[in-house]
Amino acid sequence: MRRDLILVGVCLSVLTGCGDARSHAELMADAVADAEAIEFERAMARYDSARAASPGDADAHRQYATLASYFNLHAEAVLAWEGVLELEPLDSAAWEGYIHDLRWAGIFETDRRYGEKILRVLPEALRHAGDRPVIYDDAEAAASDLGQLEAYAAILAEVEAMRPNDQILLHALGSLRIALAERDGGDRAQAVRDSIGATLDALAAEAEGDPDVAAPVLYRLAAGYDFRLLRREDDSDRWLNRLEAAPDRGVLADDLRYWDLTFDFDMARLGYADSTVDMAHLAAEGLKSRDLGRRGAWVDRNHTVSTQRALASLPGDAPSRRTVWGAATVAAEPPHAPLESEVAGQLLAASMAVVRWREGVFSALRGLLYFGIEPRAVLEEAVAIERSLRARSPGYLYPGSRGDEREKSRRSYIDVARILQARALTQLGEIEAAGELFEQVANESRDATPLGAYGRHLLRTARPVEALDAFVEAMAFGGSGFRPLADEAAAAAGLSPETVEERLAVRRPIVEEEMERRELGQRLEREAPSFALEDQNGIEWRPSDLEGRIVVLKFWATWCGPCLEEFPHFVELLKTYEDDEDVVFLTVATAGSPREEVARQIEEGGFTFPVLFDEGGLALDYEILGYPTTFYLDREGLIQFKRAGFEESGYEEGVARRIDALRAEGDAPASS
Repeated sequence: MRRDLILVGVCLSVLTGCGDARSHAELMADAVADAEAIEFERAMARYDSARAASPGDADAHRQYATLASYFNLHAEAVLAWEGVLELEPLDSAAWEGYIHDLRWAGIFETDRRYGEKILRVLPEALRHAGDRPVIYDDAEAAASDLGQLEAYAAILAEVEAMRPNDQILLHALGSLRIALAERDGGDRAQAVRDSIGATLDALAAEAEGDPDVAAPVLYRLAAGYDFRLLRREDDSDRWLNRLEAAPDRGVLADDLRYWDLTFDFDMARLGYADSTVDMAHLAAEGLKSRDLGRRGAWVDRNHTVSTQRALASLPGDAPSRRTVWGAATVAAEPPHAPLESEVAGQLLAASMAVVRWREGVFSALRGLLYFGIEPRAVLEEAVAIERSLRARSPGYLYPGSRGDEREKSRRSYIDVARILQARALTQLGEIEAAGELFEQVANESRDATPLGAYGRHLLRTARPVEALDAFVEAMAFGGSGFRPLADEAAAAAGLSPETVEERLAVRRPIVEEEMERRELGQRLEREAPSFALEDQNGIEWRPSDLEGRIVVLKFWATWCGPCLEEFPHFVELLKTYEDDEDVVFLTVATAGSPREEVARQIEEGGFTFPVLFDEGGLALDYEILGYPTTFYLDREGLIQFKRAGFEESGYEEGVARRIDALRAEGDAPASS
């Protein structure tokens, strides 16, 4: 467990909880009231005070764990769940929460010890909570990440010996069989699916027409026919409907139905589902979820529905949601007639709910400004969000980011909150104050978004020449989307269409040099975790064998779209270095990438570079949270640079810049 996260929890307790001298009963009553008012951070602090005052109160630990988990403080939640289970070891919901938070603590902390603990406590968890499907899902995922599916299989085999006809367990065993077959490659995975399909069909034939079938059987049918295993949607829907009507369904239908609704909603939102899908109905159903995190996600989706309703009420062709939630145009806000009061009220309520739940807060406030709804309220909320970010309150930042990356994200969000304040001030008629704030943020951040926002303000206030300079600077920092506004500013200033490109040609090299200094000055200086992995040709690779050479180490996954998008560029890049014995390029296909699928992609892509197979959780040791992620190791084997994601613009130049920086530190290439 990472010391910094523990310190965060300790500080939270000291600053907002442990100093509260009121009685335990008073603290619990106030915490309940706070939670009902969606004041989750304050409720969490009061529950923390209550559990410190009365360590024997399982409910105080339970409620604190639930809220800590909601705010993605999973390591803190783990400790609280342990407090619950010490007092009430038979609490099945607590076991589910405990395993869930162990899983996500391991992911966001990139610490394999959390996953290893799941496998240690799993036998006891299944003794007390074997009817909780989520426990099996999290345990299998953790075992896969660690490369310990066999250990997980051994645990399930022991449980099966005691509960041979447990339908939830049998479903988990089927999922495990497929995971093992996919990992090993070949045609066995489909054979396993066919075998499971035959078993399910036989079970379905027995259950068909029987109104008294137990919920676990219905769960196995609904989940087994779901896309995760057999991808037979019609069968899944039929048994899911039966499961929802089962009197003894417990949490089974709720869990499965939640994900079913989520999938339908997102497919409809992206235009892939039947146009008759009623997203408002789906959102209303999702909001009934008993799980706090899931309900929070549906608060955000309900905001999507409210935004669509507002757009549909506009005359003529409605703008896209991206226009509403993203950067505003130079047009005055709102760029249309005001919304009808009822529609505006619904959108305001949905937006403020999103802000209270801390789900998509910036999109919600941008939308209100776009429609010209309550700019004073937006200003107040944006100020409060900035204050919370400066105080490092939970719930705003991606939980996996740490160190410099987390601080950079926090500063970026503070900039966004201040830009929203400036936009709200503009709508309130406080133009001078808005301009000062826009300018201040742009000068302090030196980044594309604040520069572009300042340019929009300058163009709106009839200062097109200054606006053009701001837009050009934003484009030089990577904001290519500001090109149309730069052209508009040039035209408003009476300048030729070529002016934008001419000024950009002057500024881009200067800005790139500035960005290069920023990047190359941020060294990690971290020892690379050791490994011994085989590539697609059976050759074993170890970092110790590559000392004296620069190593570019790329982690990817077969299911990662940006990874596959990057590979053609990566192949072209390698041609530049094919005779360079000073640099080694390695790629690592991570856990969750079946060997069969890796082999197929290697063959289809014509990849000749080494592809190493990580089936033991190496990605955890390298603290990877997203793909692709690329590391640059110097000649001594130290990680100096880390780049997450793929950006086509400047791709080859960026790689070369980092390699050249490391190359310059050595006197001569090492012999191979």
